[in-house]
Amino acid sequence: MTNDTLQRPSFSQQISQRLRDEIFAQYHPGQQLPSIAAIAKRFGVSSPSVRESLSVLEAEGLIERRTGSGTYVGDLTKGRHVGVLVEEDISDPQTSYFYRRAPQQVVRFLLENHTAARLYAGRLRPRDAVHRGLTCLEFLEAIERHRLSGVVAFTPDQTFSQWYGALEKQRVPVVGPSEKCMHRVIWDSTALVRMGVDYLLGHGRRRIALMEYHWPADRQVRFVENFRAMLGAAGVAVNERWIRHSLIPCAPEAGWEEFRAIWAEGREKPDGLLICNDNLFPGAVMAILQLGIRVPEDLLVVTHFNQGSGMVCPFPVVKLEFDPDGYARTAGATLLKLMRHEPVPEAPVLLPHELVEPDDSSGEAAKSANEIRMTDMEVVKV
Repeated sequence: MTNDTLQRPSFSQQISQRLRDEIFAQYHPGQQLPSIAAIAKRFGVSSPSVRESLSVLEAEGLIERRTGSGTYVGDLTKGRHVGVLVEEDISDPQTSYFYRRAPQQVVRFLLENHTAARLYAGRLRPRDAVHRGLTCLEFLEAIERHRLSGVVAFTPDQTFSQWYGALEKQRVPVVGPSEKCMHRVIWDSTALVRMGVDYLLGHGRRRIALMEYHWPADRQVRFVENFRAMLGAAGVAVNERWIRHSLIPCAPEAGWEEFRAIWAEGREKPDGLLICNDNLFPGAVMAILQLGIRVPEDLLVVTHFNQGSGMVCPFPVVKLEFDPDGYARTAGATLLKLMRHEPVPEAPVLLPHELVEPDDSSGEAAKSANEIRMTDMEVVKV
């Protein structure tokens, strides 16, 4: 401990906070703290002020005072819980199904594994591309009060500077998809693009379009770069006008506008379409129906899809399915290992997609695009 005398009153509160921070950052359960006299000398206060501060920490369960022996660090997990943070507004129907499902399944997984957990939900609107501050203030308060034993974070990179450093000092492990997390569990975006491109090429499609969204802060998921490289390696020309990645996918009209822009880019039309964000899919379906495009005869569609979302299509599509529940189990299990100081891989954990072809017997392909009445679906934009 350094020599830094306090300069203002409320000595006992200040000492309590200083010691609390240092206990989580520098000590382990069972480790002995300096004597009351040493602490009083360090802060330039009286012994009663130190005793008052220690009484506060003892009531919180952070320390144990043993008569004739001294003061020891107690069970640091007592009264603490795992925080599962999602910044997106999970009550908004436009929020991706993954962000509505996976965080709550992480909480369920942890509770089933006898670990206290709590969901912290923010108010970030799905169509907000720029996000500078964390909206879930309860999460920040939990950090300040040292209530968190671990974190699974579903939140934009821009917010990490607000809270990540404090958790590092408290030695709280953080797991999530962001590259700023100390331990990452992510979907394999490169494999997603490869599976979609390989399927389209394998079915004779050579004029392939891409729909996705390039989040400004996302330096890991590079759909467009991978798409260009894979087509180039196969000797297939890339039509840059058929690559659309400018509109925020959760905006209701995004998929509709992006596909209409692709289809209006000249006399030559694509014969294959890869959609890497499932939020763009419903709008694209609406545009395909409005334009009277035959699927899969004129256009073979391969789309990212979250299992359990209930998303349906009136014509046959190939799904690249991702399991949000599987993500939740993997992220939760990784965090538990970290909290138990068990070894985990340093490299990000990559979770796969499963390619699912349409099953005509399921009834999903019972209607062709030309047989769909426009009243069968909500018109996104006219």
